[in-house]
Order: sequence, then structure tokens, then C-alpha cells
Amino acid sequence: MTQGIFTLLYSRLGDADKAWYYFKDSYKPNLLPPFGVIAETKGGTNPYFATGAGGILQAVIMGFGGVDINYDGGITQVRSVLPKHWKRVTLTGIGNNHEVFSVTNE
Repeated sequence: MTQGIFTLLYSRLGDADKAWYYFKDSYKPNLLPPFGVIAETKGGTNPYFATGAGGILQAVIMGFGGVDINYDGGITQVRSVLPKHWKRVTLTGIGNNHEVFSVTNE
């Protein structure tokens, strides 16, 4: 879960290389064959790690996508960067107003 938060922070800080490094590290070492489910630890055998998967989603939505939930319950988009080899992330149906947020690499 820590790597997912590092991904979020580095994406918001504008460091695409470190964000990508931690994003990969948040799930690849934990994948279990034959279906690629996420184990709780790297090389572990726990059949599924739901909170780790949630951290990966948070890295994409709030990190790369820049979605931010304010203290007053509002949802906005803050500046973020994508990994250099990604072209675009588009998040649809966000919040009560079903907003669309998009980040592109130029």
C-alpha cells in the first residue's frame, strides 16, 4: 500500500519516473499465478490483498488522475503527471455530478 501512496505523491510532485517506479513496485512483485491476484507481501501466498488493490486504484485515480476530495466534500482535479509512455488517463463518472477528469502527456 505504501508504494501506491508514493506513486500518488510523486505524480502530484511532477516526477513521472519515480511515480512509474513505485506504481510498478506496488503490484508486480505481489502477483500470484495462475491468475495474477495480488498477494499481501512480495512473494507471499495470501490469495488476495484487497487493501493493496485499493492502493493501486488510489494511485491511478488520485495520483495520475489528480482527483482530490476536499474537506467540504467537493471533488476537484489537481496537477499531476503521467508516466512518460502513457498518452492519457480519463476518469469518468467522478462524484455526484459524474464529472470527467483527464490528464494527457504532451
